[in-house]
Amino acid sequence: MGNIFLSFLAGCCLMLFSCTATPEGNSSDGKRWFVMQHCDGCHGKSGAGGRAPVVKGVGLSYRGLKKKLRNPKSAIMPSYSTERLSDKEVADILAFLNG
Repeated sequence: MGNIFLSFLAGCCLMLFSCTATPEGNSSDGKRWFVMQHCDGCHGKSGAGGRAPVVKGVGLSYRGLKKKLRNPKSAIMPSYSTERLSDKEVADILAFLNG
């Protein structure tokens, strides 16, 4: 009975990890998404030099960027739902910004 429980627990941990793992991002796609979602209009063409905070090269984490995009808590910055910007696309933008 103990071995079954441990196997079950290990399986749950693996499923939880796979659900929270950071998707691998692609910098080229990220640049394209950054422009297509009009991020460059406020943050600047490369993520710096715009009227909004610099986001290029500041070491953003995937979880931090995703949280900010999904719930910006800002009257100016729009919210990006998963229908508008997938988790993979967030990872792509992160690769562009941190690259």
